[in-house]
Amino acid sequence: MLDRTKAPEVRPFGSLCIAPEECIELSNGLVLHSLCGGDQDVVRLDIVAEGGASDCDNPCVATFAAELMREGNINNDSEAIADLIDYNGAWLNSGAAGHFTSLQLSALTSKLDTLAPILTDSLISPVFPQKAFEIIRSKGAARQRLNLSRVSFLASADNHRMIAGKQHPESRVVTPEEIEAIDRESLVEFHRRILNGRHIHAYLCGRFSPSTVDRLCRLLETIPKSEATSPMRILPFSAEAPGTSVVSKPGSLQSAVVMSIPAIPRTHPDYNALRMTVTALGGYFGSRLMTNIREDKGYTYGISAALLGAREGGYTMISAQCDDRYTEALIEETKSELRQMVDKPLSDDEFNRLKFNVASDLASTLDSPMTMMDYYILKRSVGIPDNYFEARQATLATIDPDTIREMSRRYLDPDQLRISIASPRES
Repeated sequence: MLDRTKAPEVRPFGSLCIAPEECIELSNGLVLHSLCGGDQDVVRLDIVAEGGASDCDNPCVATFAAELMREGNINNDSEAIADLIDYNGAWLNSGAAGHFTSLQLSALTSKLDTLAPILTDSLISPVFPQKAFEIIRSKGAARQRLNLSRVSFLASADNHRMIAGKQHPESRVVTPEEIEAIDRESLVEFHRRILNGRHIHAYLCGRFSPSTVDRLCRLLETIPKSEATSPMRILPFSAEAPGTSVVSKPGSLQSAVVMSIPAIPRTHPDYNALRMTVTALGGYFGSRLMTNIREDKGYTYGISAALLGAREGGYTMISAQCDDRYTEALIEETKSELRQMVDKPLSDDEFNRLKFNVASDLASTLDSPMTMMDYYILKRSVGIPDNYFEARQATLATIDPDTIREMSRRYLDPDQLRISIASPRES
């Protein structure tokens, strides 16, 4: 009989290995990545084109174009597409973020030949119906009005300006009026820029046969190519000087605080050790920020820290929301915890919990062919170096509390914080 009065034994995962992807470059320059595995006859197909929200003067142009690709193409209108997807028990999605626009189809393996042409037709020949465009544009403007009423959005946008630089394109916050001024032709032009097989990758994962790959290759080769250069525009961040910025939002019931410090890129040899250090600071429920500021002080329901690596640059971000009367105390306690990361080494219990948390995160990447392919998609999207998964494991195996102290000393100086506060107070 199982004795439920005793906690189960906790054991290390051991060595973790991610399955390699297979890559085929087609005649039009498109690269097909495939990863076969799993116990169920299901597949997922992603088509990812270079060019996204960060490559447009108004990021909503890319977002609307991606959404409208599902709303009809030269061979099927939106109703026909919806009927085909529903009848075959599949799922279709699209989106634009950063420097990429994607279309995604999840379906039974037996339905892929029937449904994959919807994906390629939606990419090659979307019709961008005017009525659907007007509805999506109206919703987008309304959504932005709602965003601009939220302190969490205002603090995040203001802090991104501080970390990226005032003149950086990603620092711009579009107004509802600018969204309402977008015309259909701007979507057509954006689509023209991203439709180029030389700058498109497709990702197939799940359970499939070699013949499935052969048929898919022939379909993907119908995507046209050109000699046009990539539409991506990657401009390095240029952080403003450390300091505090206050955004006034009269009538708000609480404050949002976002703090950031410029960080090393993913290619830096210290990156994985710094990532674990930031996790110890505020990356899980038992982290130091959560234990002190949430559990002990009760200033906030939740506070988190993350190391973010983009093609433009990396930064450590700490974010929380609280009653405005606790704002200054929350900031001071955060600075104190940053100093304690150097002055007070992790205890054995803290260090073991940290290692198990990071190991669990690594293991979750191996849950299915889909999660493993997500890793390969992310690898290309944000510029993760080769053997990154193995490098994270190596860091996990060799890191110690002294290394975490050193990472904190080098890269988590509280005097380097860029602090944004959105609150009812006057700016």
